[in-house]
Amino acid sequence: MQQIIINWPRLFRYSLLFIVFSMLVTIFMHIWFSASLEDAWNNGVNFSMAQLTMSFELSLTLFIFIAFPVLLFRFILFFSKMIYRGRKPDVAMLNFKTLFNPLNFLLFPSLLNPVGRDYRRRCLISLILLISLYLLMILLIN
Repeated sequence: MQQIIINWPRLFRYSLLFIVFSMLVTIFMHIWFSASLEDAWNNGVNFSMAQLTMSFELSLTLFIFIAFPVLLFRFILFFSKMIYRGRKPDVAMLNFKTLFNPLNFLLFPSLLNPVGRDYRRRCLISLILLISLYLLMILLIN
């Protein structure tokens, strides 16, 4: 876990991008469900808090539906690269060092070469983001 570095300015930029994305989706949905552009403008001025909350939750749901497969694909890609390119030469994929479980490469970085440690870091970041996405989904449902 010592190789994981969180880049706070980059995460802040992503959160700002998500806020802009949510606002654009909210505006688009408001225009889409209105009868005319003038009606959308008049209703937009009198936008209630319930409508704003609903549109924010819808944009968050859209973000989750986009981010989940991307993060899952990213984890699978880097995990497979870690297994095939990142192992030390004397370590087999299924042996007693890994307790016959390839997922244990994530837990034991001593079995990996420097390239594998980089892939391990990327896998762990993907897992952390997936777990946070699940927590966000749970909070959104409740």
